[in-house]
Amino acid sequence: MKTTILEKAKAIVERRRSISEETALRNKQLAFKDKIFKELYQSYTTKMIECARQDKPLSEEDKNLKVRYLERLKELNIRSIEPYYYCHKCKDTGFIQGKYCTCLIKEINNLLKQESGFLSFEDFKDAKFDFSDKAEFYKQLYQLMKAWCHSSFQKNLILLAGDTGVGKTHLIKCMANELIKLNHVVLFTSSFAMHQDFYKSYATKDLDQKNALLERYLNCEFLFIDDLGTELRNPNISLNYLYQVINERKNKKLPTIITTNLDLYDIKDYYDERISSRIIDKNTSICILIKGKDIRLQK
Repeated sequence: MKTTILEKAKAIVERRRSISEETALRNKQLAFKDKIFKELYQSYTTKMIECARQDKPLSEEDKNLKVRYLERLKELNIRSIEPYYYCHKCKDTGFIQGKYCTCLIKEINNLLKQESGFLSFEDFKDAKFDFSDKAEFYKQLYQLMKAWCHSSFQKNLILLAGDTGVGKTHLIKCMANELIKLNHVVLFTSSFAMHQDFYKSYATKDLDQKNALLERYLNCEFLFIDDLGTELRNPNISLNYLYQVINERKNKKLPTIITTNLDLYDIKDYYDERISSRIIDKNTSICILIKGKDIRLQK
């Protein structure tokens, strides 16, 4: 994942926190202009501190002070003097015990969607199969891929091969959406766009830019590559970079999902042995060939 994507996502979450706390501070300053509220609030906080020091609970009379100052806030038409966080789990910090909160993951995925050009994904629950003469096959395929999204990903590469229009892209959009709902970080790209980044990385002399262009493909949690085989090819660049991405992700056990119009024999011919052997690996890959007419024409 690009560092800039993470920084942008963190900035969105931090901005929410800042707005919440600034609003709460303004409300508190406004409320303190009211003498009745100020006396009730200060009395309550004083009692709360005293009880904490003495390690004893608040009395009912002390608790009533809070009820009264909250009622006074309503009379003053002030919503709250406490921050109203967008995410109550992390209080808009983006992290829980050092790990990404679901709210930060959501913003990362939104930014990755925008950058990929695939702004809308599909949903498994909306999938229809009655338009095809292979309805049962598609139903089972969708069930298998949904189950994989909920698995431990021991098979960490999925290859969906088949002619144009048989539903490969629609299926992986469902998979990407399912993984996002499960709070995973997903990078969805076309093979053409990914290879454009390979060429940029090869051409630049800026080491930081060179690494950044590759890092997003090497280390994102889930990588979806649509239409492998349609990219501009340069054996000295595209094959080496593609192998690096697939091989390193395999070694790190990071899931990769690929669609292609090529069949398994074409892949062996189109790419070198290093790449095809990593893609078509019965121990760690699931390779599915989808045969049939163009679904869009059948519809």
